[in-house]
Amino acid sequence: MPCLKILTNLPKSKIPGDFVNKIIPLLSKVVRKPEDNFICVISGDCPISLGGESASPAAVATLESIGHVGPQDNQVIAKEVSAFVENELGINKNNFFFTIYDLKPFEVVKGGLTVAQVWDSK
Repeated sequence: MPCLKILTNLPKSKIPGDFVNKIIPLLSKVVRKPEDNFICVISGDCPISLGGESASPAAVATLESIGHVGPQDNQVIAKEVSAFVENELGINKNNFFFTIYDLKPFEVVKGGLTVAQVWDSK
């Protein structure tokens, strides 16, 4: 289950109510996994300082996925997600810090079982 977490200093009132629903199809396309596998969380009103500057709109994000991320994939993911965040939230790409992690199945837990356990039981 890929998970995108975004923290931003934008007020919650400035985050579109449908943001998480709108970004899921994009994530599904660039990570090449079904939409119903994704989790997206966005939290506003977070104090953020990028390079000592905290007045401009900014965001920090992480994307975690089991597979379908890596050197080539991340270039596409970074470009598309950064553009989406800039378009939907008005956060300049230079104020968007984004990390992408390739997780192992034993590092992800859902329903009290690791993904590795679930896969092994099938």
